[in-house]
Amino acid sequence: MTIGQPLMAKRFGDDLAETAVTESITEFEALIPQIPYIGGKENPMTDTLEQMTSFLALYRVLKRYGREVIEISDLVYEMAQTYIETYPQFSRHLIGKFYMSRINRKRQKQRASKSQEQQYPGDFVLEFVPCQPNDDFDWGINYVECGVVKFFKEQNAEEFTPTMCRIDYLMFPALGIELKRTGTIAQGCNQCDFRFR
Repeated sequence: MTIGQPLMAKRFGDDLAETAVTESITEFEALIPQIPYIGGKENPMTDTLEQMTSFLALYRVLKRYGREVIEISDLVYEMAQTYIETYPQFSRHLIGKFYMSRINRKRQKQRASKSQEQQYPGDFVLEFVPCQPNDDFDWGINYVECGVVKFFKEQNAEEFTPTMCRIDYLMFPALGIELKRTGTIAQGCNQCDFRFR
């Protein structure tokens, strides 16, 4: 949260920024026990769910201080961009190369297959999408259930959930990966259709 304090100060003033950081940490600590268990560190989406919950904490605090969802969404987007830029470009390039590698592609296929067992109700459920001739992507993933959408709905934060989808358009290009997507579950679609190149 501290990375966002200067950004909040610009938008909302120093006093609210300082208060929001302090209260967001307390809010996040209160939310931690409520985060659904989806397999712990064996599931890479556990980290995603925890990171998104930190934004949920900030959203709840700023809402209490009368801020509109669009204001909070723009702030969180700017915070995510600032955080991504703390990683050197060389490191981001290496992460992107690994993400698009055959090794990770195989891992994603296995992950998709395992997710379809639906062992944990709060988990993400996905399908691996291989590239076909004439496709304009290398491979893809369809998320047919989203753990963030489920958890945020339980927390009465549905209006804020699409903000989490926006961050993907920062993250993947920063890794040197082109992301195409026609919609997300948070936007009312029946799936999130990620396509990578």
